[in-house]
Amino acid sequence: MPATSPDRRSFPRLSGRTAGIAVALALSVNLASCSSDEPEPEFLGVERITVAMHNDLPGISYSENYDRSGLDFLVFQHVEEELDVAFSDPVDVSSGDRVTQLLDHKADMTIASFSITAERMDLIDFVGPYLKTRQGFLVGPESTGVRRLSDLRGTRICTWQGTTSREALDHIRDTVDADPVVLTDASDCIEQLLAGQVQAVSTDQAILYGFAGHYRKNRLRVVPDVTIGAPQYYGIGLQKGHRQDCRRLEDWLKRHVGTSTWIRDVETSLPVLTEADPSWISSHKPSANEIEARSCRDSVSP
Repeated sequence: MPATSPDRRSFPRLSGRTAGIAVALALSVNLASCSSDEPEPEFLGVERITVAMHNDLPGISYSENYDRSGLDFLVFQHVEEELDVAFSDPVDVSSGDRVTQLLDHKADMTIASFSITAERMDLIDFVGPYLKTRQGFLVGPESTGVRRLSDLRGTRICTWQGTTSREALDHIRDTVDADPVVLTDASDCIEQLLAGQVQAVSTDQAILYGFAGHYRKNRLRVVPDVTIGAPQYYGIGLQKGHRQDCRRLEDWLKRHVGTSTWIRDVETSLPVLTEADPSWISSHKPSANEIEARSCRDSVSP
């Protein structure tokens, strides 16, 4: 028998099936290694978006037993579906902290009945509006005679801190000799209205219609056709410095407000509003020009 060469080694012969398994395993390891090196998708410079929302505005943004509802929450869900990025559960925000939470990077996005104003546009970017409204008045069952602004003469009218409604109400004493009452948040005003300590609550009509629906049994009602101040345009608040992502949301919103989904969302969230105003679409639906004039800018376009 011939001698075996000292540098020649013997290896076990693999069957075809075993060799195939080995190759497949090697490929899967390589693919896993490659995929782990790919960065997670980002939006607004982060891999996971944190959205700040109200939790105390029925029909707009309301949280009860850890379940959220309302028009703002539906907008949040649509944005989440539109973007290829992860989202955290929404975090609560008060009216007075909406800008601050964005500037302090405690939230990346704010969807919280956030009126677009020139002062706020200096500090943050907006995408919007996704809804238009006016400031009005909510009264109790004992105020059946209130039909005009002058009928509120001598009353106490409540609003809360951190809102544009407070600014408009500052002039109520001069116009109808009513006393403005400014409390911490919306629930405080509603409690005082139900207790008869104030005779009206004043803020955006969209918010008031949400309360009227939530407190139907208490017979709260929005005074029809009585408004003060300038129109309010609700926008999505973003930190500045992300104009490309901002434009992407703007393009989506222009498409969204033109769909039946937008109509259905308002009808579902604010049924008392749509019942009270048969022409509500024309008065509350923003146009593409209104969105373009206020989105991703440092000031409102003329």
